[in-house]
Amino acid sequence: MSAAMKVSMRSTVAVRPARATSVVVRAESRRSVLSGFLAGAAALTAAGSASALSPVDIFDDRAVREKGFDLIYEARELGLPQNTRDGLTQARGSIEDTRARVAESTKRILTAVKPSIEKAYWTDAREELRRQVGTLRFDLGTLASAKVGKADKKKAIALNKDFLTKVEKLDFSLRSKDQDAARAGLLTAKEALDAVLAFSLL
Repeated sequence: MSAAMKVSMRSTVAVRPARATSVVVRAESRRSVLSGFLAGAAALTAAGSASALSPVDIFDDRAVREKGFDLIYEARELGLPQNTRDGLTQARGSIEDTRARVAESTKRILTAVKPSIEKAYWTDAREELRRQVGTLRFDLGTLASAKVGKADKKKAIALNKDFLTKVEKLDFSLRSKDQDAARAGLLTAKEALDAVLAFSLL
């Protein structure tokens, strides 16, 4: 046997163990990957079983929804009329709630606007008056529309206009910082509001 053939055979023998080792390593890697995959699948199955067995809490939100819980979704619904999206239709739906808002606004005009006039807090008096009259304008219109008969509705609307006209004069007195005129204007507006309520709340 020549020297060249001996060298060739030795190199071949030397390479064979390396190939065997590589095959063993690859087999071990596949086993570890497969075992990890099976362990993960088992963990997911166990978690799913645990969640399926956990109790489910059921809450009755019908009373909450009746009080306007879904108004935020109605505001985003483009298929609804604008009054419904703004909540105006819902606010007109209850005469009792309307009367309660009117009573609250009337009270705040006396408890917040009048003291501000006496202290010459013109900005506070003007802003509070405008807030309450904004609510009253809406609610008094609702009460007027609830009247039965054209004559009663016409009279209620006329009383509302008279009240709002006197409120505008009061607002001008507040902007002019005329304390005497503001005192007299508040008294006049209160008398006009009492006349509106005496008729509208019948």
